[in-house]
Amino acid sequence: MAKVLYLLNFVGNGGTEKYVLDLIHSAGRENCVFIYSEEGPGLDDFKRANVKMYQVKMNGPFDFQAAKQIKQIIQMEKVDVVHANFLRENYLAILAKLMGARCKVIWTYHVNVPMNRKIRSLNKIMTTFNYKVITVSQFMYEQLQQKGVSKNKLQLIFNGVSAPSTVYPIESLGEVPVISVIGRLREEKGQSFLIKSLAYLKKSQPDLKWECHIYGDGPQAEELHSLVQELDLENFVYFKGFCADKEILYLQSDIIVVPSSNDAFPYVPIEALSYSRIVVGTKIGGIPEIVKQEKSGLLVDYGNEEELANTLANLLTDQKLVQRLSRDGRKYFDDHFTFEKMIDKTKALYEH
Repeated sequence: MAKVLYLLNFVGNGGTEKYVLDLIHSAGRENCVFIYSEEGPGLDDFKRANVKMYQVKMNGPFDFQAAKQIKQIIQMEKVDVVHANFLRENYLAILAKLMGARCKVIWTYHVNVPMNRKIRSLNKIMTTFNYKVITVSQFMYEQLQQKGVSKNKLQLIFNGVSAPSTVYPIESLGEVPVISVIGRLREEKGQSFLIKSLAYLKKSQPDLKWECHIYGDGPQAEELHSLVQELDLENFVYFKGFCADKEILYLQSDIIVVPSSNDAFPYVPIEALSYSRIVVGTKIGGIPEIVKQEKSGLLVDYGNEEELANTLANLLTDQKLVQRLSRDGRKYFDDHFTFEKMIDKTKALYEH
């Protein structure tokens, strides 16, 4: 088994951290090393994983002192593969390699961020030293080619999650169906778009029963609370905060909405499909690769409040559609997004 060093600048509690932890748990902590720069809310999860950790301050992608420290750790720990997770860390790993560290460098591109001409030009040079660059969606695969990464360096590996041990098909919605949205309360996650759409739904279909649960916390919390009050939705929309128990969260929900304005390849719709929940997503980034229209879920244009409201109304009134999407969504998950598929393909890169 190859020994792998994972590089992460800031240790939050989002999808990237989950991805790294999943890989560590599957490889075994004895085969892994973790380097981070800034402490964050997710650091305790890595401590609980009992993986060997080092803190190295990474002040930008060309911090030669940081690269030197990373090289020394690679040599001391006899690391075979460095797996970076953002551009800064990837450049630092490549610098360490150029300084003499004998290792493969793999970069997973998680978040689609703007890159100016200078960065795109640098990518053409720097990523020639990558063994592979993993893209988590076809959308990201195409984006990276536009950002200077050669096609022959790219490897598409979808994110995957562990399926629940039991299958939970939805035969009918609850007496008061629960529409849930899960994620950081930030503008790009689209909670305000959903809330405005629910106001439209309430006005256009006043007899329909439903409630909305908003899971997560973040900088937009106060603004979203105010929006709910302004639209007179206090008896329909409930803020649930952060929930660590995925099983409770998904099984207490009927419909999961992913209303993002910017999302490369989120975990939430994949997890929702694994629990046979009905998924409604926006036609943004890699979401349409998970939520296939009329196959694994339903898609709407971001910002079209009437369309989202009407889509939810259709689900709330069409039991056969609900049953079909619940069943077919779980099958689509099994075919494409299992944890085992992601792990096997990633490990193959480590060992090849």
